[in-house]
Amino acid sequence: MSIVNQISHSELTDLFLSLVALVIAFSILGARTIPDARIFLITAVGVGTGFLLHELAHKFVAMRYGYYAEYRASRVNLVLIVAMAFAGFIFAAPGAVIISRTSSAKEELMISLAGPMTNIILSIIFFLLLASGIAKGPLWLSAANFALFINLTLAAFNLLPFGPMDGKKIFDCNRTVWVVVGVPTILAALPVYLGMI
Repeated sequence: MSIVNQISHSELTDLFLSLVALVIAFSILGARTIPDARIFLITAVGVGTGFLLHELAHKFVAMRYGYYAEYRASRVNLVLIVAMAFAGFIFAAPGAVIISRTSSAKEELMISLAGPMTNIILSIIFFLLLASGIAKGPLWLSAANFALFINLTLAAFNLLPFGPMDGKKIFDCNRTVWVVVGVPTILAALPVYLGMI
């Protein structure tokens, strides 16, 4: 069965609406005005890889274990995300992958790790694109830089061991795995959060 056949029409709609809201929010965050098409494109590369692939990783790993899994957007949160961006702040919680039943600790660990690990791998890919000089020209350099930033910050944010975050589930399942994956990722993203980079 192809990947396309595993995404329902309603899930595709929710993913699309979430992506649009996040791209708009992150595009207007810095300027707090309506940005030009270039900014939307740069933001779409980062948010498209960071958000979409993170959520789909959760979905497909859960499905690999035999669970029904589908992304569901929170319409209220989507509106709040865009509204907050105009105020200069984003708490991006557009929705979540809903899984049909409780999994074993090992399965919960793997499903929870899938999203942040996807962001970590994407961060490394975008870093290598920048370091190698493959990403050329101001548009692609900006897109790769933003994609590196958004994937690193999404990974670190999701690895926090609190509330409904992936990090809390990972921490509860296996603290050693959380320390090995979560601590270095959070430390790597800390300069970004503190505005040092």
